[in-house]
Amino acid sequence: MAGMNRSLARLLRWLALPALLLAGFFLLPALAYRAGKALIGPSGWQLGLSDYLARIHAGAAAGELLAWWLLLAPLMVAMVWWLVFRLARRRDAE
Repeated sequence: MAGMNRSLARLLRWLALPALLLAGFFLLPALAYRAGKALIGPSGWQLGLSDYLARIHAGAAAGELLAWWLLLAPLMVAMVWWLVFRLARRRDAE
């Protein structure tokens, strides 16, 4: 039973990476678009969300740091949380 829990935990850890990347590449920009539309109002983009996503992904392809930061933010937050919990667990073990 413990071996099955370990393999399930390993599988979930590997599934978290694509889930975080999908969240960063699609969900977070969509939420940013909706928040900007609600706070600032209508934008000059003719195609709405699809145009916004295309501009962010084109910016990332051009090497813009802000676009990459937005796309990788969920993964970076998860990595920082993982590191904090890992260091806390190591400190408790000592």
